[in-house]
Amino acid sequence: MKNVLLERHRPDLQRLARAHALLAFDYDGVLAPLVSDPEGAPMRRTTRQLLARLASRWPCAVVSGRAFAHTLRLTQGLVPLVVGNHGYEIGHARPVPRSVLTLVRGWRRALERELAGMPGIFFEDKRSTLSIHYGLQRGWHVAETAVQRAVRLLDGARLVQGKKVLNIIPAGFPHKGDALRELLRRLHLETALYAGDDVTDEDAFALGPPLVLGVRVGPGPSRAPYRLASQDRIEELLEILLRLRLRAQ
Repeated sequence: MKNVLLERHRPDLQRLARAHALLAFDYDGVLAPLVSDPEGAPMRRTTRQLLARLASRWPCAVVSGRAFAHTLRLTQGLVPLVVGNHGYEIGHARPVPRSVLTLVRGWRRALERELAGMPGIFFEDKRSTLSIHYGLQRGWHVAETAVQRAVRLLDGARLVQGKKVLNIIPAGFPHKGDALRELLRRLHLETALYAGDDVTDEDAFALGPPLVLGVRVGPGPSRAPYRLASQDRIEELLEILLRLRLRAQ
């Protein structure tokens, strides 16, 4: 993967700045630091300021695995487009089909039985999907092993591993790649930059150029062609994108 901040790779970003393009970002680990608290961390003030300026010049979206309402609260209205639940909720909270509610409730009950007494575990129940956070205490590897063993019992589930979290999604449910395609269609845009830091973002990266220019934030293998070394450098990327857009307009 290429370092997205290097000057020699600027032509791809310049083409985006001149195009009918969308800027889309995951929240946790990209716009905000990744923390062990399941409630998430706020964006730094500089990030908020740059994101607000970008959103005034460029179509911008935040695409998160969190529920829409939670993501909207974290983003504080800085971007006009918010996607929650890995792509199920695009632009608004969405009713969950009764069959899915029943399925996810059944998963939670089964997992609570299997994991009873295991410390450092938190269930983030988004009604249409379920996430199990297990990095809340020292010795979290023990909790991780227990979670991985327990989820083998689930039927009809797509398992997407995150950073000290396991996302459990109904098979056939939308993912972040589906969300990006739909945003581009609705907005009549031709391409997007998407920055993400986790396995759940690989569905978006898999779309590939020219439709999606992926930027992997942090270490690890990825389908994205570009990398940003760490979350604390996100402001550098936002500044470059803003500067290029101002020049192109």
